[in-house]
Amino acid sequence: MKKLGMLIPSMVLASIAGISVSAHHNPGYYFDMGVAIVHSDVTAVSFTAANPHGRLIYTMADEQGNETEWIAELPANNMMRRFGVTGDMISPGDRLTLKGNPGRNGATMLRVTHALLPSGEVATFYAPQGSGSLQDLQAN
Repeated sequence: MKKLGMLIPSMVLASIAGISVSAHHNPGYYFDMGVAIVHSDVTAVSFTAANPHGRLIYTMADEQGNETEWIAELPANNMMRRFGVTGDMISPGDRLTLKGNPGRNGATMLRVTHALLPSGEVATFYAPQGSGSLQDLQAN
């Protein structure tokens, strides 16, 4: 009976912890993984290379010229460094082109898979590491 009393709370705790980990690590919950979009000529507002995810806030104009603020999710700081991107490579006011998976339900969020940086380099994130060329930024 004592073992059963320990087993049930352990199982409950394990199931709750599993939900938390799954929710955090499942990008399909937040982003439409079946769609890739390109945002051309956006303006960086802020860039944070951090763990567990980097974050880029940027603005882009719609067809009527209205500016909309978007939040881009990037890999963790250590992963971005492996891809050659450091925290000082994007500054407020920089112009970028981004490709990635849009947020679900109209959320102004983007999970960035490719970025044309101000230096002219193409960084590839969350995707099979391709050539890092401008062709990677083409819409699917």
